[in-house]
Amino acid sequence: MLEFFIPSASRRKILSYFLRNKGEEYHLRQLSRNIGEPAPIVKRELDRLERIGFVVAWKKGNQRWFKVNKQFFLLPELEALVNKAEVVSFLPKVGRTSSLKEADAKRKTWRERSGKVIEDYGENLKRKRPRHPAEVRILREIS
Repeated sequence: MLEFFIPSASRRKILSYFLRNKGEEYHLRQLSRNIGEPAPIVKRELDRLERIGFVVAWKKGNQRWFKVNKQFFLLPELEALVNKAEVVSFLPKVGRTSSLKEADAKRKTWRERSGKVIEDYGENLKRKRPRHPAEVRILREIS
């Protein structure tokens, strides 16, 4: 769900990771390992998030460290959005639903076509290639 509002997968991971661990400080490599994204991509996204004020960055030795800016004006809204998106991601995804009439009509046409193929080619027709897993699933649902 969050992908519709924030197109960058890396940015979504960084945002949700930072919002779950608001009090923590991370350097680039550590954050990269924790979220499972390459360091250059994480750096680019962190630079963008720093420009808008979501994260604060500073140098410690020769490493840059980052943490959430608790004064960021959209922090409560972003937190609520990410929390809701995480809850929605656990809900089952519904594909295209069809009415009983449509499903029955599809089943009827399938049976008619199958009957015609059997009439044309005979009962012992061998397939040249294995069935696609989706086709197997559909056949199981129909019968």
